Amino acid sequence: MNLLSVERPLQRIVLLEDNGAAAKQLSIRLAVDGVPSVVVARNWQQAMDLLVPDLESVILARETFLPIPQCSVPVILLTHGTADALPVGVVDSISDQASDGELFRCLRYAGERAALQVALTRAASDDPLTGCCNRQVLQDRLKQGMCRATRTNQPLAVLSLDLDNFSHVNDSLGHVAGDAIIREVADRLRHLLRSTDTVGRMGGDEFTVILEDYDSHANLMHVMKKVIDGLAEPYRVDEESLLLGCSIGIATFPEGGQTVDDLLLRAGLAMQQAKAQSGCHFHFYDERINLQASRQIEFEGELRRALRNNELELHYQPRVELSSGRIVGVEGLIRWRHPERGLLGPNEFIPLAEENGLIVPMGYWVIARACHDLSILQRQGIDLHVAVNMSFRQFLDGRLLATIERLVAKTGIDPRKLEFELTETAVMQRPEQVQQAMVGMTGLGVRFSLDDFGTGFSSFVHLHRLPINLLKLDRSFVRGTAERPADRQLVAAMIDMGHSLGLQVVAEGVEERVQMEILRGMGCDQIQGFFISPALPFDELCYFADAYSMGRDNVLSGTPQCSPAS
Repeated sequence: MNLLSVERPLQRIVLLEDNGAAAKQLSIRLAVDGVPSVVVARNWQQAMDLLVPDLESVILARETFLPIPQCSVPVILLTHGTADALPVGVVDSISDQASDGELFRCLRYAGERAALQVALTRAASDDPLTGCCNRQVLQDRLKQGMCRATRTNQPLAVLSLDLDNFSHVNDSLGHVAGDAIIREVADRLRHLLRSTDTVGRMGGDEFTVILEDYDSHANLMHVMKKVIDGLAEPYRVDEESLLLGCSIGIATFPEGGQTVDDLLLRAGLAMQQAKAQSGCHFHFYDERINLQASRQIEFEGELRRALRNNELELHYQPRVELSSGRIVGVEGLIRWRHPERGLLGPNEFIPLAEENGLIVPMGYWVIARACHDLSILQRQGIDLHVAVNMSFRQFLDGRLLATIERLVAKTGIDPRKLEFELTETAVMQRPEQVQQAMVGMTGLGVRFSLDDFGTGFSSFVHLHRLPINLLKLDRSFVRGTAERPADRQLVAAMIDMGHSLGLQVVAEGVEERVQMEILRGMGCDQIQGFFISPALPFDELCYFADAYSMGRDNVLSGTPQCSPAS
C-alpha cells in the first residue's frame, strides 16, 4: 500500500541535508516501493533547481537551513527532537527518530495541505467553468497593467467581448451545450492571444481581455482581426455545427479612461455599439458613445417619471370594414407628451422600455386606459372594438390574467370588445407559453389579432392552434400593391390564406384610394391607415366616429371627406 497516495500523489522528495552519511541513511529509509524519488540538495539553490514544474514535490530540510526562503512547495522541518513552534514558511515538522509510518504520514499530509491550498487559491482567483481569471483578479491585473503602462510608456487596451444571441443556445440546446461553448471560447482566446495577455470571464458569455505592449495601433488591429476570425469559426455541439457572432468593444489607456472602472465601463459601451451591427464586429470607444449613453440614462429616468406624472396618452386609429364602410374598431397607439420635446411616437421610447423592463408597467397602463375609454364609448352608444398592442414580456408576467379580470370588472366593459395585438415574433418565441396565456384570456371573452403578419417566421401549425381572430397585413406589403403586380399577388395569397384559416384580414398602412379598391377587390375584410384617418386623441376620435357615420358612403364611393386635424 502506498502511504503517500493522495488525489495528486507526491512525485519527488527533495532532502536538504549537509551531512552526507545522514542523508544516505534517510534516503535508504525512504527508498521503499511506492515512495517518490528522493534527491539530496546541499543548499537552497540546489533544492530549488531540483524542483520540476508540474511535478508534485515536498522539501525535507534540517534546522541548519533556517530561515526558509520563499518556496512554491511545502517544506517540512526535520528535527532531532520536537519543534516548539513552526518557523515561517514551514508547514510541519517531524523528528528524524520518528518511525517510517509517521514520516510517511507527515509527508502525505503536507502534500494534501499543499494541494488544498492550491485549490483554494484557484477557487478564489479562477472562473470554475473556464479556468480564466475571475472578475476580481482581472481588475487587480488591470490595475497593475495600468501602472506598468504609465511607468514604461507602453500601450494597454481592454477588450469587452460578448457572444451574440447566446441565450438562444441555452434555450434550444440546453445549458450543458452552452457551457461547452463557453469553455471553447475561452480555449480559443487563450490560443489566439499571447501568454502575457489576460483573459477573464466576467459572467455568462461575457469575457474581458487585457492587452499590453502591443506596440502600435496597427498591431492592435491585427490582434482584433485574428480574434474575430478565430471566434467566427463554427462550434461543434453534439455532432452539429453552430455559428455564433461576437461583438467586441475596445477602450485604450489612457484615452478611454484612467481608472479600472472607467476602462471596463467604456469597453462595455463600445461593445454595445458593436452589437448594433450584425455579424462579428469590433468598435473602439469614443466620447460620443459616452455622451449617447449618458443621454440614454437620462432619457430612461424621464420615461420613468412619465409613467408617474401621467405624461402618456393613448391615441386611436380607426379600422374600417370594407363591405359596409363602418368603423368597426380602433387600435390604441401609445404617445408620450414630453414636457420639452413635445409629442413622441412609440418608436422613440418603446425600444428603451423593452430593454429596461418598463414595458410591463407601461403595458398595464395601456390596458387600463383602453378599458377606461372603451367604457366611455359604450356609454355613448359607439359600438367599436378597441385593440392595444401587447409585448411578449407582458405574457411572462404572472399577474396579467388577474389584472385584466380586475380591470374588466372595474370598468364594466364588454370584454368581447377588447382586443390584444401580438406580433409574429412574440408568438413564436415561446408558442406553448403564449398559447396558455391566450387561452386564459379568451375565457374572459377578449379577442386576439396577429400584427405585422408576413414579417416574421410563423409556424402555421401554431397559428392554427392559437385563438386568433384577425390577421393584420404589414404596411410594407400594402404599400406596393398599386404599382407592382408581384406585391398584389403576394397580398392576395395572404388574404386567401387568412380566410382559409377562418380569420378576418386587416390591411394596415392604406394611404391611397387605389390601394383600398385593390384590397376590396381581393376580398380583404378591413383596412386601417391614413386614407381613413391618422391616430387621434380620444376626444377627437369620438367626434370623428360621429362625423364619419354620416359620411361613410362618400369614403367608399370616392367623394372626398374631411378628417379632423391631428
